[in-house]
Amino acid sequence: MTPDLTLPGAALISTCIIAGGILIGAQMFAVEVPFAPYVMVALAVLVVLGAVMLVLSCRGRDTSPS
Repeated sequence: MTPDLTLPGAALISTCIIAGGILIGAQMFAVEVPFAPYVMVALAVLVVLGAVMLVLSCRGRDTSPS
């Protein structure tokens, strides 16, 4: 039996989206954020990882992820 990864996947995606929004908002107000492009790429990778977690957890239960 595989563990249910729905909640951790959703939490990872929502946290990364919120953190990305804060980072973009800071850049809009001309706040210097060191390594901002690298942080944005890392957040995008984490969003994809969270989406994979959601899809795989739904696939194990034979339900549709949408």
